[in-house]
Amino acid sequence: MISKAPRWRALDGSPWEPGGDEVAIAALLDLVEEAAPDVAAHMERTARLARLVALEARLSDPLHRQVIRTARLHDVGKLAIPPWVREKPGPLSDTERRIMRSHPVTGQSILERKPGLAGLGVLVRATHERWDGTGYPDRLKGSSIPIPSRIVSVCDAFDAMTKPRPYSPSMTIDASLGELDRCAGAQFDPGIVQVFCELFQNRFDRLAVGA
Repeated sequence: MISKAPRWRALDGSPWEPGGDEVAIAALLDLVEEAAPDVAAHMERTARLARLVALEARLSDPLHRQVIRTARLHDVGKLAIPPWVREKPGPLSDTERRIMRSHPVTGQSILERKPGLAGLGVLVRATHERWDGTGYPDRLKGSSIPIPSRIVSVCDAFDAMTKPRPYSPSMTIDASLGELDRCAGAQFDPGIVQVFCELFQNRFDRLAVGA
């Protein structure tokens, strides 16, 4: 029984399709929430941010759907990371960092075993690539990184910066947006960073005028 299906579906408002891809996605999300609740919560927040970016960028419906699905499952590979690495309350050693960096490839492997989700696996694999080509696992560069992966990279980083960690306090929204801007053109697609920052600025402006 897939108890979380309605909640996961609500992230993008897509129709529930019994027997379809959404069933497999919801089942994976249930597994992540049971094994690593913090990871599941992070993926949900990242998906909500990614949905706002996709709307702001006015992406086509198929691309919009890819963005949300990629965000929802971008850390599913962390199911295979030992808890003592994934939950370590401090900086990782070189060996632990190599283990942690295996999760995009593992995520792709998990998704490729699910009917209909192989294409999503390629997008999840690329979510830790960098615009300047120094990311992992394939050192993709610039426009060779799929658009959904580029969007998720920005949203993933923002959520990580604005949430406290055992060894690092959370950053303010302003500071986090500043960090995204500083890393635009190096770690992140500068166009996506611009859309993301403008999205937040527009929301702040509406709040300021009571809209």
